[in-house]
Amino acid sequence: MYCVKCGVKLADTESVCPLCGTRVYHPDIVRNEAEPTYPVNSDKPIKIGFRGIMFAITVAFAAVIAQLVVCLFSIPSSGTWVGYAMGGVMLLYIIVFLPLWFKKPNPVIFVPCDYAALLLYLLYIDLTVRGGWFLSFAFPVVGANALIVTAIVVLCHYLRRGYLYIFGGALIAHGGFMVLLEFLIGLTFLNDTTLRWSYFPLVGCIMLGIALIVIAISPALKESLKKKLFF
Repeated sequence: MYCVKCGVKLADTESVCPLCGTRVYHPDIVRNEAEPTYPVNSDKPIKIGFRGIMFAITVAFAAVIAQLVVCLFSIPSSGTWVGYAMGGVMLLYIIVFLPLWFKKPNPVIFVPCDYAALLLYLLYIDLTVRGGWFLSFAFPVVGANALIVTAIVVLCHYLRRGYLYIFGGALIAHGGFMVLLEFLIGLTFLNDTTLRWSYFPLVGCIMLGIALIVIAISPALKESLKKKLFF
């Protein structure tokens, strides 16, 4: 072995370097452990779980609601816009963040609940402005759209197959929904039920829906499209 200071070759029996006097280290010599001269940092990084993040988001939404309540009582003329803001904040939380509290949120339950919350918000707006359009326009439009979307979600969630049939039928139903939308707009706001533009989305949706159903019926056509479109 060699001296760690001057590099001179040493005999295995030597414990001190004869040239520089440096104590020889040998791996077989047992070394006593001493206390460290600095504190050992044993703190582990704190991991914030997903529920902690959701709790923070919920507190933030609650803080916004609290600020709006303060505005409601401190500013006399703020009743209308504060109500709109509070309803919008709560609607955003219900639609986007409330399902995240659950490990596996069931869309069959949450989608109708989201539409119900939207209908309540629109009802509040209608009552506030005294528009009289909720029952004649908002309720049938949102209700029809809710039925279509809920049917799609239920079929996709429970069947796990036949998506081309499902979305083909959904496109056809959406075309009929556009006709209903134009009719209700004319009936509620224009006093004119003449259909002018809803034919275009109706025809387009029907053609696309039939095309998807035809593709679903024909296995050869489906396989050919998979090869050509790489899906």
